[in-house]
Amino acid sequence: MKYRPERYIIGKFCEFKNRKTESDFMEHEKKTSLNLVRILILVIGFSFALFAVSDYYYYGKEKAFFILLALRCAALAFTVVSSFLAASFKRYSRTLFMITITELAVFVVYILSLYVSVIFKYSRQTGAPAVTYFMPTVILILAVFLIPNRLKNCLFAGLFITICYLIFCSVFMGQIISLSILQQGLYLGICLVSCAVFVYGREKSERRHFATVQLLEFMTITDWLTGIYNRRRFEHILRLWIRNKRHDPFCLVFFDIDNFKNVNDTFGHKVGDEVLVRTVETVSSRIRDDDILARWGGEEFVVLFREVNIDLGRELAERLRKAVENNPCGEAGKITISLGVVQYHRSADSRDNEGPEDFVARADEKMYEAKKAGRNRVMAEGD
Repeated sequence: MKYRPERYIIGKFCEFKNRKTESDFMEHEKKTSLNLVRILILVIGFSFALFAVSDYYYYGKEKAFFILLALRCAALAFTVVSSFLAASFKRYSRTLFMITITELAVFVVYILSLYVSVIFKYSRQTGAPAVTYFMPTVILILAVFLIPNRLKNCLFAGLFITICYLIFCSVFMGQIISLSILQQGLYLGICLVSCAVFVYGREKSERRHFATVQLLEFMTITDWLTGIYNRRRFEHILRLWIRNKRHDPFCLVFFDIDNFKNVNDTFGHKVGDEVLVRTVETVSSRIRDDDILARWGGEEFVVLFREVNIDLGRELAERLRKAVENNPCGEAGKITISLGVVQYHRSADSRDNEGPEDFVARADEKMYEAKKAGRNRVMAEGD
């Protein structure tokens, strides 16, 4: 387990180039932003629906009002359904894609409402105030960028809204709005660019913060020299294994590098560090991904084997011993290890279960028995 800076390189659209890292970031965002996104999309729907009051003021009980009311209810329904479905997706990126589609659906409904306004006499007034038609479009663009979303989703939705609105105005509303198409395009373009810059900065900042947090977390749970879990992290994992029974039966291997002090005294601490790293590499390559390897302290290490009884645990420990013995460590030459193996046993009453400290102590005791028996050997529970 090593920290790889290349996993946290940010690409052009403010997303991690490494897909696994981006997926992890999305999961983090889901925990922190999902409820906010669901609320904001509902705010858009209810705000759009509230304009039915102004529709009634302009159209009364004529046909246009009821058509517009149906459109606004449809937009509200889109947002309500989207808000409820947002939590049902396993991947947060799909949730954000659905939110983007919902935003575009609300915009399409808005365009349809403009078309209804155009075909009725109350809107056939030349030089109508720009705020009547133009400002809702600006507000929609702002909403697209302010609701937490991926940059490329925001850019797509913003461009779609801008282009479709300008095309609609040039075809149907050229003589109605006081602002020219060029003026509207300029203002919408400024709004779009400003929002894009804001979201770019926000997304980049959030990912940099995520990368920093990941680095700090890595530093708190790993051994700086070997890159494997440290004692603190191991003790946390062991408590979880004891509590949830999911990995039963499981074994603990406690091993120590033989005569390591002589290595430091003879070749120096630099070679001693190389021996530690090489030993960890050898052991790591011979255990499963779900097994846990950690540095207990100094030249002492621990391995947790899931779904392994004492007989298989003894066999796996012997394989590790032979692997280390048969892989010389450079200048230090042949290195051996002594190993103690124990299995965790549960009591009928969970309150009487063996604690993690006692469990580790039993493995440590077996390891010292291996030392006293001549080193470079395995001593297991029952031996």
